[in-house]
Amino acid sequence: MSDFGAVDYRNLEGARLLLEVYEGWGRGIPDDAEVWRSRLFPIIRGMNNAASDGGRTLREIAAELRLAAELFIQEPDGSHRALSRVARAETVERTPEVLREIADHLEEWNPDWRSYGDVPMDTWELKLRFPRFQQILPIYFGQDGVAISDDMQDATVEEGILLYIEETHPRCPWHLPSVVAECYQAVSVFHTEHQMDRFFSSAAMSGGSGDADFVDFFPLFARLCIDHLREAHSPLWDPS
Repeated sequence: MSDFGAVDYRNLEGARLLLEVYEGWGRGIPDDAEVWRSRLFPIIRGMNNAASDGGRTLREIAAELRLAAELFIQEPDGSHRALSRVARAETVERTPEVLREIADHLEEWNPDWRSYGDVPMDTWELKLRFPRFQQILPIYFGQDGVAISDDMQDATVEEGILLYIEETHPRCPWHLPSVVAECYQAVSVFHTEHQMDRFFSSAAMSGGSGDADFVDFFPLFARLCIDHLREAHSPLWDPS
């Protein structure tokens, strides 16, 4: 690619997400490839799983990494606007080389089923399953309750969910089915209130469930979304 000036922040979203675990002050992608291969394994597995649901493929993310490597060669200080929050190598001068190594690794990634299942899921991998709740929970249901506006501080959980639905309307058919899917992902992956609270309130995001337990919150959220779609948008498809 010759016109690097046309590249913007969104062109590297997949690469940024993959390497987020290494982004930030005092952190960097290890020079030892075995170390980053091990650390990135569950994240790559999660992204590969997301690709089955329409997310970026590993080859598409590899292409973003190669583009980022070219941008780092052009602007070694990382000042290009597209490189914001893209992790660098521990040895900064090796960043283009390391990014290309990771791109090669993604293109060749084909673990056997034993190693695929032996590595436990971690927070970074599981967080990939909840892109919408990463926005909804902190904004609408902060850890102190319904955290939307002053006049909603005393709202019930159900009123908070209905407010979200109201603010989504009339675009609901393009948003709410995915929210419902994330509700059921949550109750299928996390089996206790303690697990849900630790994940959604601290480990993965600063979300909350108002004054309800998460084990009750997610089924309620799903039911209210489905009820709204049936009442306000049915039929969404006519088989005739």
